[in-house]
Amino acid sequence: MTSPRSATPWRPVAPRRAAAALAVATLAWLAPGLARADTLRIAASRGPLSLPLFVAQHEGFFAAEGLDAAFVDCIGGRRCVRLLLEGKADVATSAEMAVVQEAFAHAEVAIVATMVHASDNLKLIARTGSGIAASDQLPGRRVGVMVGTTAQYQLELHLLDVGIDPRRVTMVALQPEEVAAALKDARVDAAVVWEPYAYAALHGADAAGVRLPLAGGYIENYTLVARRTPLAQHDDAIVRLLRAVERAEQFIQGRPARAQAILRERLELEQGFVDWVWAGLAWRLSLDQALLSTMEGEMRWAQRERHVAEGARPNVLTLVHPGPLRTVKPAAVGIGD
Repeated sequence: MTSPRSATPWRPVAPRRAAAALAVATLAWLAPGLARADTLRIAASRGPLSLPLFVAQHEGFFAAEGLDAAFVDCIGGRRCVRLLLEGKADVATSAEMAVVQEAFAHAEVAIVATMVHASDNLKLIARTGSGIAASDQLPGRRVGVMVGTTAQYQLELHLLDVGIDPRRVTMVALQPEEVAAALKDARVDAAVVWEPYAYAALHGADAAGVRLPLAGGYIENYTLVARRTPLAQHDDAIVRLLRAVERAEQFIQGRPARAQAILRERLELEQGFVDWVWAGLAWRLSLDQALLSTMEGEMRWAQRERHVAEGARPNVLTLVHPGPLRTVKPAAVGIGD
């Protein structure tokens, strides 16, 4: 398997229609929300959950909506959202946890839609040779985790679910791209990480661990996030983005083999990886009560475990912006404005 590359801009060359050029010109008023009048910068995590965006670019759905999407690769939602806040992107991909974390830091970001619901994106991996065959052997061991992310949240939910106080585990801060090497070098005894980095640690030449069950019932909401301050003024661009994503998700559902080929090419990964993750992904645009409930639980967890500064809990309703999705797909919105 080819290792994921470092974050670099990625803009495939694709034919443009004359009609699309005219439509793009109408977006000039969106500056400074857009880098150029005809360009939407998307900080997209290098992983399978970004597939609707990859398909929308590859199949010309963005161009059909008058958008020229320029991708900036990033690894993990927190780093993608950071690019958004630094003005290096107009939209970011992220699990809902990154938005919760930024809310405590008073960053004005909001979710405009959940793109994918993932039930198996996170994996608990024990190092080969560690002697760990079950979760009840984790107390006193070093477990690699991406601090303040869904990986840490899922790990702690799992430990509580199996009757282990998370404080009995020594958590070691890692970045996802470091996990396979950290397991192989015995810097950690286990780790929780998302795809495609879990696959790298479990398969091929860099395989360094075995998978353990991961309980807790957590369903990851993989979302599109924008800065809240200019957002309401630029709903038209977000509507166009969501229309393209909706077409891409219909494409994925209707032509899965073609969509899988796009994923393989984009991430430079093998079909074995695609087969490994595919069943755990549900391609569906939404903004529903389950998302709000998940974020409420994450807020309570972050405060209880002192992962955020003390203070008032943010209002979860301020972390979503449903207007554009309600325009594109009204039935997918199950929350109020």
